[in-house]
Amino acid sequence: MNLAQGENARRVVFVASRATGESLRCAEAVGKLDGVRLLCICERAGNRAGVFDELVSVADAHDAAQLTTAARALAEKHGPLHQLVTPQETLLLPVAQANEALGLQRGMSAETVRRALDKSSLKRTLERAGIGTARDRLITSVADARRFAAEVGFPLVLKPLGGSGGLATWCIRSAERLELALRLMRPSAESPVLAEDYLRGEELCFDTITIANEPRFYSVCCYKPSILEALEDPAIQWTCVMPRDINKERFRDFIKQGMAATRALRAGSAMTHMEGFLLEDGNVSFTDATLRPAGARIGPMLGFAYDMDPRLAWARAAVDRCFDGPWERKYAVGTIFLRGIGGGLVEHVGGIEEAKRRVGRLVVEARLPRAGAPASATYTGDGFITLRHEETRAVEDALQLIAETVRVTYTRPESSAPSDETPGEQWSERLGYFDKQLFRPAWDDESNADCGMMNAE
Repeated sequence: MNLAQGENARRVVFVASRATGESLRCAEAVGKLDGVRLLCICERAGNRAGVFDELVSVADAHDAAQLTTAARALAEKHGPLHQLVTPQETLLLPVAQANEALGLQRGMSAETVRRALDKSSLKRTLERAGIGTARDRLITSVADARRFAAEVGFPLVLKPLGGSGGLATWCIRSAERLELALRLMRPSAESPVLAEDYLRGEELCFDTITIANEPRFYSVCCYKPSILEALEDPAIQWTCVMPRDINKERFRDFIKQGMAATRALRAGSAMTHMEGFLLEDGNVSFTDATLRPAGARIGPMLGFAYDMDPRLAWARAAVDRCFDGPWERKYAVGTIFLRGIGGGLVEHVGGIEEAKRRVGRLVVEARLPRAGAPASATYTGDGFITLRHEETRAVEDALQLIAETVRVTYTRPESSAPSDETPGEQWSERLGYFDKQLFRPAWDDESNADCGMMNAE
């Protein structure tokens, strides 16, 4: 812990639903900054000796009023606060609102957060900046949805205006599935839904570190396959690949528009994460954005690609408003998320020894599915393996070998052919993760930290 004392100490309040896993690691990075006394507000208090000077709990960390009250209590005890900060997407808006209520000017404004996280607002912001986006319609009724479907045809995409991770984003391939989705989402004037044309091409993400609205660092990562394809097919073990060389002609327009899109968001000093497509017709289209470190292990992958600390880089931007780069992209990095067909509990993980023997030397981090753990509801799976190598092809080949070798089985095996009931059941389950907490993978928890490295001996 950084034991900064006295009037010159910067009292930073870290806000989280739970101060565990990746969230706790981000908090530890803030605590390493010069002159910081680290405090915490979260929903589940516990003994975090060595990380926080004080941790207080609230009933709902997504309630800006509760955050404001708790922060004022911390200020009365410890002295004036510097800012409240969070790496959790669903907390960005209440933290911004609490900073504004407390008169703290260091963090993002609520307007800035809404501009990125409200998908309808994001689309209009990008369009004004000349950035390619999918055709869309704000849906407030069943009739709106039917008219949009008649205009663009199937497949189309439905998504809530907020949220991330694709959990409540659905690919609609027929009129019958559209009616099912509308019954579940129940669009209205008070709770609209965004409908978009289905994009065909390669899905990528664009990550930046931005200081005073200007991107100082950027990275490209390739999704294989797209998130929607992985969501639809549980047999797919989804992968992310960071090519070592991103200055190729293939990425030129995507990077150019990504930089322009990031500037249009006016995020101040932050890490940003955007997703988009290299379309089959050669154009670029962006779909989503957020103003925090990327999920799906992309943040840690940046650390492996550049040999730097990505959590400290986020803390330096969000709190110090500084960037410590540039860094050299020394490696290609890839992650495969382990899952299989079935439900219930994880029963067995096969093929690990064979994969370890053949590609274990490339592994830099892994969390293997834990027997007895509940099966994952989404594409980030029950575990992951991250690899790196100087050559991109070596990483891609190793990921393919793992996909063909490692098999996860469950206590309730299921056919790969979807039943008529499957979409409604899956969509209902995924929709339940959307509000506030989203989905927390089993592997994102320090209690699972020993569940399996697989480096070669």
